[in-house]
Amino acid sequence: MSTIAHKEELPPGLAFLGNSMLFLGLSILALSFIGTEWLPFEMPRSWYSSPSIWKLLALGLSGGGVAVLHQVSKVEMKKQLRQQPIVQDADWMPEEPGQRFESLTVYTKHDCPLCEEAIDILEDYAAYLPAWEMIDIFSDPALVEKFGTCVPVVLIDGKIRFRGRINEVLLRRMIVASPVTQAIKKKCGCNKQGCGCQRKNPDAAATGESSGCGGQCRCA
Repeated sequence: MSTIAHKEELPPGLAFLGNSMLFLGLSILALSFIGTEWLPFEMPRSWYSSPSIWKLLALGLSGGGVAVLHQVSKVEMKKQLRQQPIVQDADWMPEEPGQRFESLTVYTKHDCPLCEEAIDILEDYAAYLPAWEMIDIFSDPALVEKFGTCVPVVLIDGKIRFRGRINEVLLRRMIVASPVTQAIKKKCGCNKQGCGCQRKNPDAAATGESSGCGGQCRCA
């Protein structure tokens, strides 16, 4: 799964490279037909002695540019298709608000676009998730050996749920199917620090329960 995800990440500047190759190839082909007498500079000697080599070079550059741009277009289209249902359903929320699960751990590494994408997705669902712990796999050789080829790795309640990329559909199903954590069941689920639903009830200090909003939450 991780290998496929990494293949979809294009190097920066690849589109510029494809356009440059295509432009250069077509320019050489055009010059081979219309001539170079009008140019303010002289072409290399090989231009006149070996024109077939230049035409082959032009065809190679043009074909390579088309191939690169086709790959860029295909990856961009896949990315748009992945993001489209998320944009259309940006206001999704479960019937019962509040935090699910007890723990959430994310194994990451430096300079990892997929890890940044995973964190962005988790932030979108922060109202329903516990505060997550991020661990760099290079802090422990054992983690590098275990997760070196599949970060990010997301553990929920100690069980590996996602590798390489978070499946939002599956994450939503897990949220809907999981019960709200009892200690904060009376919260509104907004996760705002200033929300009155987050304040502890002095009479419930032993249980750690929230005082609840009593239907007067102003976060909605």
